[in-house]
Amino acid sequence: MENSKTSQDNEVKRMKLKQLCVIRSGQKLLQNLTLDLPGTGVTVLLGANGAGKSTLLNVMSGISEFDSGEIFDLEQTSVCLMPEPAVFYPQLTVKEQLSYTAHIFDQGKDLEVVESALKLWQLQAVSSQLTQHLSLGYRQRLSLAQMTVSGAVLWLLDEPMNGMDPEVLMTFKQQIKKLKSSKAIIMATHIMHEAQDLADWVVVMHQGRAVFSEAYDNKSQFHDLYQQAISNMSKQPIAQRSVET
Repeated sequence: MENSKTSQDNEVKRMKLKQLCVIRSGQKLLQNLTLDLPGTGVTVLLGANGAGKSTLLNVMSGISEFDSGEIFDLEQTSVCLMPEPAVFYPQLTVKEQLSYTAHIFDQGKDLEVVESALKLWQLQAVSSQLTQHLSLGYRQRLSLAQMTVSGAVLWLLDEPMNGMDPEVLMTFKQQIKKLKSSKAIIMATHIMHEAQDLADWVVVMHQGRAVFSEAYDNKSQFHDLYQQAISNMSKQPIAQRSVET
């Protein structure tokens, strides 16, 4: 089950992270990471495996602690995380899992929220099935349905497009485009060609650092932007290899 922070706030202020460090078993997962991110729209995190994307999402959601640094303006924000891999209570059915999510986010009185999410993410056919028996594609759909019923204003998505068939991918993109004017959506993904169609802001991560963070103008392909950011980083002195804000 994804972690959550709930409050009465219905909007996200601009998010600021300063000099974040996360160290596990002697390995630096985040190294002096500093970011200033917009309070609405889609921020896409790009980076190779081990770059720190999932660690950053876990820290922002509150399920992982950071060793040093500061995070500003998230304490009173409702947050919902879609982890990779998806995590559910195996003894619950799909509908029960959604009802539970709605309950902990104080959405439980409106059963229409659950029914609407089942329909939107094409889960009616498996609504009575135990979550432990779901395929990868259906697990992704259920994760997104949980985001929908949560009512959270900050969505943290870790590889949300994995295992999606074309029809569900289309629904996902439509929903993100519809919601991004009123929510902050931070998405880590390797599927660059789909993500660049959604992005308003892009962050390139490398070895636990943010080496690029800017508004996305749709003029550059993500692949080219990523390669250029990594190339520019390699030319900088080590002391300068972080985004300063």
